[in-house]
Amino acid sequence: MLLGLSDGMGSGSSACKESEMVLDLVERFLEAGFSLETAIRMMNSAMVMKGENDIYSTVDLCMVNLYSGMARLYKVGAAATFIRREDEVECIASENLPVGARAQLDAKPREIQLSDGDFIVMVTDGVLEYLHVPEAGGDDEGNDSQYQNQQSGNSGKKDYGQSDAFYRRTRRTI
Repeated sequence: MLLGLSDGMGSGSSACKESEMVLDLVERFLEAGFSLETAIRMMNSAMVMKGENDIYSTVDLCMVNLYSGMARLYKVGAAATFIRREDEVECIASENLPVGARAQLDAKPREIQLSDGDFIVMVTDGVLEYLHVPEAGGDDEGNDSQYQNQQSGNSGKKDYGQSDAFYRRTRRTI
């Protein structure tokens, strides 16, 4: 199963068209038989060649093997993805620029083993802004938890400031 989310920069119909085009390109490349990694790279190349200045889109893709529970997340400039497990929320942040921003794109997935009952919550930055969730790397008090995680050898895998804030604001609805 493939989950996909794209968010065009800005607002209105141009941002909508840009994000629709990104997902449409990925879908067409996959239907043509390319791997997901290759489809992402080819879509990025097409967006770079399109050459419109300051028009970029984020891409958030999650390929889930429903039999093994293994999920591969591809985050390209996207807002954080949250994995909810029982009373814990894991935050997975993007480490790339949006598609079309650079010719070379590192589309390495982050693999996560899911368990029965886990939720994958993929959102755009607009949802996080609406919920008043602090940006990745900070918490409600302005502490840079992503930096602290990197210093402790955790490589930013869990951003407790953002994931805790997200969990507090959404646990009633999920």
